[in-house]
Amino acid sequence: MARNLKGELLPKAADPTAADDLAWFAAKADRAFRLRDPAPLEFGPLGDPGDGFSWRVLVARLPDGGRLRLPISLAWDLHNDHAKDQHLSMLFEQVAPAEAKAALKKKAN
Repeated sequence: MARNLKGELLPKAADPTAADDLAWFAAKADRAFRLRDPAPLEFGPLGDPGDGFSWRVLVARLPDGGRLRLPISLAWDLHNDHAKDQHLSMLFEQVAPAEAKAALKKKAN
């Protein structure tokens, strides 16, 4: 089970985390999604993720090089590096707000 808050659409290199995401996707051009830990106060105070859960960031790469970032609460024992695009895509479809899904589809067309 995952919990999410409102995500945001970022320019290509607006902050250090955006620059890190940009470099990660440049090194992994075949990937469309990334799961990582949030930077301190990246989204402001997120609150309690729930027992057995931790906050993560689901990053979706847009065809124009931009990215969508969504804070989500996932089981703490899920390793970021083991997350595959297929699973992250399903997770995105489950937790992303309608505006994020529309932005991803709009940019893909």
